[in-house]
Amino acid sequence: MNNIGVGTHIIILNLKGYVLLGKRKKKLGQGEWELPGGHIEFQESFEDNLVRECKEELGINVEVGNLTSVSPNMKYDNHYIVFTFIASSYKREPKLMEPDKHYEWKWFNLNSLPEPLFISTRFALDNYLSKRIYQKRDFRVG
Repeated sequence: MNNIGVGTHIIILNLKGYVLLGKRKKKLGQGEWELPGGHIEFQESFEDNLVRECKEELGINVEVGNLTSVSPNMKYDNHYIVFTFIASSYKREPKLMEPDKHYEWKWFNLNSLPEPLFISTRFALDNYLSKRIYQKRDFRVG
């Protein structure tokens, strides 16, 4: 059965303007860098999802700001619609809370991002940097 998943990302910037990315340990996209976020659970809002995911993944509390990106992607034999928001604030320094899902979390300059980026993170950051919510593109490739 073919399903479409719905997920979220959140762009967390520190005081230097660096973005927080985690190196994936999961089979799908292993070794690729991604923004915090995850799958939306039944009857969960975008904001509630991101608050929950940031507590689970990073051990931090975030305030969710504006929507910055919507990007469907169909790589890795998946089909996801990912909604990306910006964090308006966060409390405490993020730390690795789920070592079974990520190798590490690190801060990166937006002008010098690591490779490879997870496809939905690439699209989200491209949209954010170009100040567009959505860009038409081939969502099956990075």
